[in-house]
Amino acid sequence: MSVRRIALLLIVLPVTAVRAQWGDSGYHSSTLEEGVQRGYADVVRSQGMANLLNSQAAGQYEQARKQYIENQLSATQTYFEMRRYNTEARRAERGTPLSTEQYVRLAREQAPEPLTATQLDPLTGAMSWPAPLRVPPYEPFRRRIERLFQDRATGYTVYGDIQKAIQEFAAQLKADLEKFPANDYVAAKKFLESLAWAARGTQS
Repeated sequence: MSVRRIALLLIVLPVTAVRAQWGDSGYHSSTLEEGVQRGYADVVRSQGMANLLNSQAAGQYEQARKQYIENQLSATQTYFEMRRYNTEARRAERGTPLSTEQYVRLAREQAPEPLTATQLDPLTGAMSWPAPLRVPPYEPFRRRIERLFQDRATGYTVYGDIQKAIQEFAAQLKADLEKFPANDYVAAKKFLESLAWAARGTQS
């Protein structure tokens, strides 16, 4: 082997060993034209990627906007549905208005028992009080009510005065509740209620 060939091997072998150890650093264009083409291809690739990402972003925006509109529509429908439900519920609670005949029948059913002619004489206004209301402390109440009913019998009466007098008597009776047996209190209370109901027919 000649000296020249030995020297060439000494130069090439270390370079080959270095490349084998560290690897090739990458492909490099061998010519200017190839480098330009590669650079242009990278630009085109970048633009394509940008367009793709923009398209995906636009699609996601439209999807989000569509979802927002659907949510708003659903919320609006729910709101009006709840209003309709509440309106119907309130209407059901109030019930259907009664007719005049129904009101009259209901009032008649809820009215206290009418007083007999012995308990209240409609011509003279004289009345027969039940025993619990004949006790001496109640005499002022009795006299006032009797006078008002006598005035009514003669054609002069003030409906409000009669009702007020009966209410005051009932309030005093309630205050004295513990002074009476239960049956006596109930009988006295019902008498005053019937008396007040009778006075309604004298309203003028």
